[in-house]
Amino acid sequence: MKKILIAVMCVLSVFEMSAQQDPQFTQNMFNRLSVNPAYAGAKESFCATIISREQWMGFEGNPTTNLLSVDYGKTILQKHKVGAGLTVIQDEIGPIQSLNAKLALSYHKRIQQGVLSGGIELGIYNQSIAGDWRTSEGAFDGTEDPKIPNSEAGATVFDLGVGLYYYRKNMYVGLSSTHMEQSVISDGLADLSELTFKKARHYYVMAGYNYETQLGGRKFEIMPSFFIKGDAVSTQVDLNTNVKYNDLVWTGFTYRIEDAASLLAGLDFAGLNLGGQFDNIKVGVAYDYNISDLSTYNNGSIEFMLNYCYKFVKNEKIERYKDVRFL
Repeated sequence: MKKILIAVMCVLSVFEMSAQQDPQFTQNMFNRLSVNPAYAGAKESFCATIISREQWMGFEGNPTTNLLSVDYGKTILQKHKVGAGLTVIQDEIGPIQSLNAKLALSYHKRIQQGVLSGGIELGIYNQSIAGDWRTSEGAFDGTEDPKIPNSEAGATVFDLGVGLYYYRKNMYVGLSSTHMEQSVISDGLADLSELTFKKARHYYVMAGYNYETQLGGRKFEIMPSFFIKGDAVSTQVDLNTNVKYNDLVWTGFTYRIEDAASLLAGLDFAGLNLGGQFDNIKVGVAYDYNISDLSTYNNGSIEFMLNYCYKFVKNEKIERYKDVRFL
């Protein structure tokens, strides 16, 4: 059964496709930049995030994804806040590999009690299929079907995304779209085989709220959020709530409608009072239990997150004055 499903994915990859293709993450509240360029610089700090995900563990050819995002925001000319960010995503599922690298630029404008930002991202997207894929019969080449590449095939195309992001101290809302130009990745080979892969335009909606309260003299932060991804054909919705205790640890639950139930946990090093750069580190983990028909064929998904944020503080200039009355 596993080999049959892998073979189906291989066959689909060689025809023009237009379906949800962006990698899936569970800790989306820590991964806003990768889908919304308007988020770049929102914290006015240098922030870096690494996420590594293995989906459908135990399933042959299961998806594995690694992500690195970096962003920084700064106010220039005393009133203009701008941000810049870089995201690199490496994704692999069976014989299909992709690499997406994109640069985000944003502008932030204060509106009453909040800030509205707009952003654009420019990048490249590479898609390829390996030549040693496995068929349902166990062979390691595509000799059974001349339309399937027998050697590695792939191409690189331009990538474009846009976004809007509104945020206040305790809430945020974002709207964005990736792969705006819907590029067609095509690699015509010398033989009859050809790889043609159309990037579908994706749409994202995200929102979250942080509510702080005290219980028994201890601080609790309740952080509900939702994350919606769609491509105008299908839609996926994540509903999440995290609870943070005493600025130290958090735990949470995500329900991905008709797909998975997830447990989340994390540690904020600032609550340990170690001092120095340790206070800028957060680590998190998420485990997804699949509730769809695929649950029979996998052992769930696991995802690790590492985040570091450093706020540059401008040293105040010490000014001296002299007075003839004092020496």
